[in-house]
Amino acid sequence: MPSPTDTRRRDLRQRDRRRRRSKVRPRRVVVGTVLVTGLLGAAAALNPFASAEQPSVRFEATNVGALVERASDAVSRGFVRDDTADRGEPTSSASPTVTATTTAEASPAPAPSSADPADGGTAGTGAAAPSTPAPAPAPAAPAPAPEVPATVALAQEIVVLTNAERRKAGLGELTVNDCATSMAVVRTDRLVAEGRFEHDPLGEIVDACGVGTLGENLALGYPTAAAVVAGWMGSEGHRANILRPGYTQIGVGCTSGPKGMLCGQVFLG
Repeated sequence: MPSPTDTRRRDLRQRDRRRRRSKVRPRRVVVGTVLVTGLLGAAAALNPFASAEQPSVRFEATNVGALVERASDAVSRGFVRDDTADRGEPTSSASPTVTATTTAEASPAPAPSSADPADGGTAGTGAAAPSTPAPAPAPAAPAPAPEVPATVALAQEIVVLTNAERRKAGLGELTVNDCATSMAVVRTDRLVAEGRFEHDPLGEIVDACGVGTLGENLALGYPTAAAVVAGWMGSEGHRANILRPGYTQIGVGCTSGPKGMLCGQVFLG
């Protein structure tokens, strides 16, 4: 029969074994959790589409040529109406004229007559002394020519280069139309103010200019007029507008914005 001391020692050994087993088991659970968590993190990292948002493509192109090379039906538009088009004539402003004023020469004043009583002379008239005429004032210097805004100068150069392309193709030059120019400026101003780059409906041009055939080209971000026209000529839809035989008049407007110059061509036929 075991003594009380032996029983006490046996109980202590069993309790110690149970304590050691209870300490080992949680370690396995902890290690398993860390491994599972690491796999999930790696899977998420290897799957970027799990949380990536689709990027917006509106106005984010860094290559300005891509903005002009849009689909031809989205990049250039045309409109034809059956009624007869009213064709406006270009106007030109006359250069200021300078007029010079002249003053008449002063007439000589008669010399006073004199008599010498001591010599017994009689009063008489003497010869009039000639007088020197006053010099005429110098003509006024012409006023300096007003400085042309950069947007207007760019638009004017685009017209010149557009007509050069038409001459190469054996077509007649387009004349500048005031209504088309005004509508081009209004439309590019609106697009820049609203942060858009797209064709608005062409009906407002029909109503304003009273035409039956028209078209529009747009370009954004080109640094020079030559680059703008070259970009249009490299795109089928834009080139078709520039070289359309039915167009006879043009208006160009440019507006400066955060993405560069936005220029529009309005063609009338």
